[in-house]
Amino acid sequence: MQEREELYECLSCNKSYPVQGGIPRFLPDLSGGERQVKSSFDLEHSRYLDSHYLHFTPKLVQQWLEEIQLPADWFKGKLVLDAGCGSGRWTHAMAQLGATVVAIDLTDAGVEITHRATAQLENVAVLQASVFHLPFRPESFDLVVSWGVLHHTPDTKAAFDRIAPLVKRGGTLYVMVYEKHNPWKFMWTDLIRRLLRLFPEEQRYHLCKWFIIKPPRLHAFLANRIICAGYPVSADPLELSTIQLGLYDAYAPTFNHLHTRQEVLTWFEEHKFTQMMLTNPVRFTEKEDVLRNGECGGSVNIRGVRT
Repeated sequence: MQEREELYECLSCNKSYPVQGGIPRFLPDLSGGERQVKSSFDLEHSRYLDSHYLHFTPKLVQQWLEEIQLPADWFKGKLVLDAGCGSGRWTHAMAQLGATVVAIDLTDAGVEITHRATAQLENVAVLQASVFHLPFRPESFDLVVSWGVLHHTPDTKAAFDRIAPLVKRGGTLYVMVYEKHNPWKFMWTDLIRRLLRLFPEEQRYHLCKWFIIKPPRLHAFLANRIICAGYPVSADPLELSTIQLGLYDAYAPTFNHLHTRQEVLTWFEEHKFTQMMLTNPVRFTEKEDVLRNGECGGSVNIRGVRT
């Protein structure tokens, strides 16, 4: 790519991409599914202050180290791609640890919030792009992170296949995707998703507060049948909005693919990754428990090194 008067021009296809608000916008023509994902997450990321998790406090760095399970000094001097940065919390944490971070997201709100939140950091670059059309050469990064993103694309495996080659030999890939479990619960949840999609995004967000269930017995009854949450004891407004935002995240996107631990491990192996590690380890081994909860309790978090 070469920069020219607030435009990036691709030398191979001669297509130009604008720079708007200080952010290069490498967006291709999006599919219908990608447009829906972009719309849903634009609203979610614009409400980042509604969540405990998206307030950038000193605890954020420690939370990230516990999440990825690498030592703090590992990040210093590394070039990192945050593929689907959302509102930028992990981008911010890795930059604080001394990495140079390239943060990309599909949504306008995500890149604009991340750009503002990291404006004082010289080691962060923010770009708007789809994981299916990334403007990077293979083997560009020491670490590629995609946390809670790939399962919201039209095809999780195809998205994984786009980001894995961007890792250098000897570099690390870390992904988190939803885990396959409780098919009855997700059958009913998918039905509710379809009904909610009849409403505009903002109204859908407000409707999600009705899935915060106050009576404990009712919550216990519903929890194994649909995605819902118990009413917090403290009833702190920020805690309530954090739960509501999490429920919106579960109900709003069109794509919410579920995958097994072995399935994701196979993807890593196909791309010649070794030293795979589950940072969210196996918790359930009995067949009935695995069917209800998944092996790892709902998410597959895997880190591997490319050979």
